[in-house]
Amino acid sequence: MIKRTLGRTGYEVSALGLGGFQFTSMFDVAPEEADAIIDYAIAHGVNLIDTAQCYGGGESEAIVGRALQRHPDDKPIICAKVGHLHEGILAGMKERAIEAFQDPKKIMATIKHSMWLMRVDHFDILLMHEVEREWKANFDTADCVIMEVLEQLKKEGLTQYIGGSSWDCSALAKMTRTGRFDVVMVAGGISLLNRWMFDELIPAAKEHDVGVLVGGCLGQNNPGLVNKDRAALEAFLQSEDEKVVSQARKLSKLYDLSDELGLNMVQLAVRYVLSFPEIHSHTLGARALAHIQDNIATVEMGPLASEYVTRINAIQDEGNTDMKLKEFTNVFKK
Repeated sequence: MIKRTLGRTGYEVSALGLGGFQFTSMFDVAPEEADAIIDYAIAHGVNLIDTAQCYGGGESEAIVGRALQRHPDDKPIICAKVGHLHEGILAGMKERAIEAFQDPKKIMATIKHSMWLMRVDHFDILLMHEVEREWKANFDTADCVIMEVLEQLKKEGLTQYIGGSSWDCSALAKMTRTGRFDVVMVAGGISLLNRWMFDELIPAAKEHDVGVLVGGCLGQNNPGLVNKDRAALEAFLQSEDEKVVSQARKLSKLYDLSDELGLNMVQLAVRYVLSFPEIHSHTLGARALAHIQDNIATVEMGPLASEYVTRINAIQDEGNTDMKLKEFTNVFKK
């Protein structure tokens, strides 16, 4: 397994990490299957697992906690996130949950609950989940209540490193430039259809030696990015929306490249992301043991040759580039 240094943390992390959202019952995954996914990943060199309070309403944290107990001698690095605040446990009403984003005591209550679920006495990495949410963060200074909480936890040794996550590359880049983040995680910042994270976020991370994690490269399972669906593309090419037509044209060319290389779309995406050493780990989700087995086998093929990376970049840069990946995913799923 390829290892990379996660910025100034010094952690040597596997270039393929395991996302902890999709192995929960929210995706009809049985606990036994989740355990098998994690055990296989750890046995085959994956040493970074990403989780969050809202993944399965705490279920992901509990699953990860069980895994840490099973692997005392080869514990993976855990990237945890605070946000959404265990709303069903803490708040009862949405209004109170939103208020809790500005209450250090309530934030700490959820963090302690996360520690209990994961059976840990400290975090390796603890991130502000979705920096653009109700945290009311000042992106230019990173000032907000949760940032004060995270920095205090770091001083006390209850977390080794801190940072933030988001789908918003620009917001993350601004907060990274403050120097207050050790690690950033961006969802949707790179896929076969875009590489927006290289506009602002990667330069900011390099400047401050910040660790970079990515997820969402498949557009939260955009059917067109997971499997070739040429029939759907034909319909989108007739759309009156120029952005949709542009994305469909790009996807058609990516399908052709996939055929040329003899790779399926997931393999093409994984090897494309792997081709950028600035991305320290790609935390890909798995709903079945076969998924993590395939993903690890793909990483073992290595990064794409530079000529194919250049071709994908050129496809991305053609036509209208304004449509966000989540927007196109929503169109594709209709």
